[in-house]
Amino acid sequence: MSKRLLCISSGLLAPKKIDNPVARRHMYLNYGLLGLASILEKHGYQPFVTHGRFEDPTSFVRRLNSLGLIAKDIPVLFSLPSSFAIGWARETMAALRSLVPDLEIIVGGRWVVADDPNWIRGMLPHASTFIEGLAEGRIVEIVAKLSNKHSTDGATSDLAPVLNYRLLEDTHLYQPSIEVSRGCGKGCSFCAEATVPLGAMKDPRQVADELDGYRKLTGNTDFHAYFETSFFRPTSNWISSFLSEMQNRSLLIPWRTESRVDAWNPKMVEQLRKTGMHVIDLGLESASPKQLLAMKKTPKPDVYLKKASELLKACYDEGIWAKVNVLLFPGETRSTLLETTDWLNENMDFIKGLSVGPTILYRYGQATRSVKSEFESLGATVVEEEALDRDGYAHLHLSSEVDHDFATRFSSDLAREYMTARDYYDLKAFSYLPRDYSWDDFKKEICKVPPDRLPFRLEGIFENATHQD
Repeated sequence: MSKRLLCISSGLLAPKKIDNPVARRHMYLNYGLLGLASILEKHGYQPFVTHGRFEDPTSFVRRLNSLGLIAKDIPVLFSLPSSFAIGWARETMAALRSLVPDLEIIVGGRWVVADDPNWIRGMLPHASTFIEGLAEGRIVEIVAKLSNKHSTDGATSDLAPVLNYRLLEDTHLYQPSIEVSRGCGKGCSFCAEATVPLGAMKDPRQVADELDGYRKLTGNTDFHAYFETSFFRPTSNWISSFLSEMQNRSLLIPWRTESRVDAWNPKMVEQLRKTGMHVIDLGLESASPKQLLAMKKTPKPDVYLKKASELLKACYDEGIWAKVNVLLFPGETRSTLLETTDWLNENMDFIKGLSVGPTILYRYGQATRSVKSEFESLGATVVEEEALDRDGYAHLHLSSEVDHDFATRFSSDLAREYMTARDYYDLKAFSYLPRDYSWDDFKKEICKVPPDRLPFRLEGIFENATHQD
């Protein structure tokens, strides 16, 4: 069998939230898949990593075929970033099979494949093999077995491997990612990593080396980095060491990460800014004490919210953009929503942008039933019972007072209240929009979109243009 491999990150048939042209521009790097490809490349394979994004599945397969990438001797590694990717994956695999009936299609996706093999096989009947859990330590052996050979190097135990961007199609359009830690373990009832312990942070020297390596690969420093982690929680020593490593290499790379609002001492923010931190995604989730307790976010809502305010102000004072995440949770009422909006109003000067959405019930293996029961005990009901088995996720009526339609409208309205078009563009362009997609490109596209189809307000940007309804 050839050493060539085709690695596909599943696209989506439509954006997860509001569908508009800008939403279809998003480019989320599947750093997990690129990591597996990077490991395989070190073992003599020749991977080609591509992302489906929002490309039509038939056109996507036709394009890959024209590049000579679809053949019996080129296995496919197919990654599912979320349950929303299943529909696109199913259509794409069917198109691949129509060209090569005995094609090897290996499917992974830690949170989608989970521990429910019978269900995922039914959803994706054209797949050959499914990988449960993390695959870094097994991927070489799995691929080697396709040719009935044993890997001469043995299985690798690499975790959070260094990414080889030369393997990535359109690498010039993506911002780089570095996985700096795994797990969380804080017990939030909506999170798949609630019981996964927070691992150690990647060594500061290695993080700096990876940034420097990417700089050398691209030949410039005009890029931003995302430090991938569910819970960025550095120690003071880690920050000091990282700052020293960056200074030793004369690196000044703006970077972004995500964390909890109660995770840091605000005194750490100044030092983090000196290392290059420019954007922080903060999981506030709610400012209602009742809801914070229900989602197991904190046992002390008053302390939690005080820390959140202090951290937001500290970030603002240092010129760090804070994007705040709000999750409408089972049991929500008009009163709890008002508590959250009142708190946001008090802190709005410190917030660059807002990401808001109602809780979605995902199918996640054997844990699904207990999560569903917990949500129902809080007053939620599933909008469509068949959806969980059919799609891999289900929308919720959060309570008798806040149904799904109201929660969806409220989410969009709240985001628009706190975020201008410029705020939205700044945050998205920093990490997710194509690197060659300019502010002028953005304005031209949103001119064609009705305002209620946008998660931001259009404040003053059409002074020299007419909105096209």
